[in-house]
Amino acid sequence: MAQEDDGPDLSCFDFGDDDGEPEAKQETREQTLKKHRQEEQQLRTEAKAKKHSIAKADRAARAAADAELEAALREMQARHAAELGDTGGAAAAMAELSVSAGSKPSKQNKRRQKKENEEREREKRMADEKAGAGPSAREVELERLSAVLSPLGLAVHEIAADGHCLYRSLAHQLQATGETHLDFQACRKTAADYIRSHPQDFLPYLLAESSDDSLPPDELISLYCATVESSSEWGGQLEITALSHACRRSIHVHSAGAPVLVTGAEYEPNGPPLHLAYHRHYYGLGEHYNSLVPSADR
Repeated sequence: MAQEDDGPDLSCFDFGDDDGEPEAKQETREQTLKKHRQEEQQLRTEAKAKKHSIAKADRAARAAADAELEAALREMQARHAAELGDTGGAAAAMAELSVSAGSKPSKQNKRRQKKENEEREREKRMADEKAGAGPSAREVELERLSAVLSPLGLAVHEIAADGHCLYRSLAHQLQATGETHLDFQACRKTAADYIRSHPQDFLPYLLAESSDDSLPPDELISLYCATVESSSEWGGQLEITALSHACRRSIHVHSAGAPVLVTGAEYEPNGPPLHLAYHRHYYGLGEHYNSLVPSADR
């Protein structure tokens, strides 16, 4: 997801000229939106051709291709919103850039779309809060989280918000305890492999989330694991559980509004717990994980 650096785009700002300039800027915005639509359509067309070349029987590869497209679309839409240059235009641009692919959406795409809609609503609420006189939701949450972490001697170590934040946070924790061979991609693969080898432990949760009752359980597991392993889809409690058991390490998740969530307490004799911070309002996109480090290390 590289962008040419042609300098800052100032076309979205109104500097107060009264000589017809606002109309020219509006035309520039419309031209930019048209370019964005064409770029998205080209990406979808190329992805469709790539998926067409994959055998229908290879469901895992086709699911990975879908996940790759969705990740590329999210990155493109974020870049397009940044090019438009305002927070209000970002949500509108994301809506305008939604071009129909002409195929029936999968259940994973439906879940992803629902999550993205919820994230946009959270982003709007955060923007509204920021526009008011009081502190933002992020500031309030960080203050409350700091009050939770300070007695434990822990502080937030910031992790990139790129869809891999859970896996990057856990890799950072594991590397700090000597397991330097594990990066975020290895954590993704480890989680997927554990779920594949213990399907009955995870199937009830996947079936509860599934909107397609006709999908065989083994295919549901296969598609889910392909997404975990090969995409930038966000991770959550299922993946934390899988990694805790696979690595045989206890994982403690700290948040501002709830008691610490401990997964794999039985593994605490194997080494110190892996500490994560869970945020609801850290970024405009919503939920996020950070790694936690001793306060003295900051």
